[in-house]
Amino acid sequence: MLGNLHDIDLKLLRVFHAICECGGFTQAQLRLGMSQASISTKMARLEGRLGYRLCHRGNAGFSLTPEGTQLLRSTQRLLAAVDAFVDEAGDVGQQLSGELNLGIIDNAVSNPDFRVADALEVFLAEAPGVSVNISVGDPADLEAQVLDGRLHLAIGLFNGSRQNLDYLPLYQTTHGLFCGREHPLFAIEDEELTEDDLHKALCLDTGYLDTIEGFQRDIGLGQVKSDTHQNAEGVALLVLSGRYVGNLPVSYAQRWVEQQRLRLLKPDVSLVTSTVTAIHRAQRPPAALVRFLEVLRLQHESARSSSSQSL
Repeated sequence: MLGNLHDIDLKLLRVFHAICECGGFTQAQLRLGMSQASISTKMARLEGRLGYRLCHRGNAGFSLTPEGTQLLRSTQRLLAAVDAFVDEAGDVGQQLSGELNLGIIDNAVSNPDFRVADALEVFLAEAPGVSVNISVGDPADLEAQVLDGRLHLAIGLFNGSRQNLDYLPLYQTTHGLFCGREHPLFAIEDEELTEDDLHKALCLDTGYLDTIEGFQRDIGLGQVKSDTHQNAEGVALLVLSGRYVGNLPVSYAQRWVEQQRLRLLKPDVSLVTSTVTAIHRAQRPPAALVRFLEVLRLQHESARSSSSQSL
């Protein structure tokens, strides 16, 4: 059992946390920059310090023991608190420092109104001492990581209904129903397509997006459950196969539309638009996050202003 918590214990717990996030020892090698043998040694040392086994590993794959599952929850809380302390301690000086952990939905960069790269350029010029870490995930996972402190900020499509989160609207995104060139609906003109045709098509479910305001279509769709519904690239691959109809961001799908490999179905009823939002916990944010949020807001406001003036 751990008595006093030492620096080496924090390092070992970070290794354990990384292994759990990556799903195993082998998968964690690249993230940790360690060999599998070194990771195994550190895990054995942590288990020795604790006095109990944390996980099963071997031919059957990686899995946590009940004790390991409980320790993971405790470790997430501990590391979030340590990181928050580092951020707050960094605020004491004039120079912005520490880490800024950002989460972004996949393929957001394909949207022409996405100005996060511009915001990072301005922010990092002002705060070269801040280390920025970026992860990509689905909205539900990103929201969970903001809530438990693993992420300072997430950018995506969110419900906007949690009292313990603050929301900053950034830009609009439009999704549509697409089919691939080999799909039976590809050759049928929109005027001839009926709602019954769409209902009979195998349409990949939109999962979490069904809960977002603006994503409820007025047409009935026979949905097929798929774990790829939060991953635009996975949806695109299945739609390009010609077997499925799927929901994709219009800006992301445009390249295949131009190649005549994808087709937007009945845009008058299938297009849906919602707001991409930045979320963070509704408590005192570190100074680096405060400044980045301000730069992020200004960059997107400037983009909207330029867009309206060009109309």
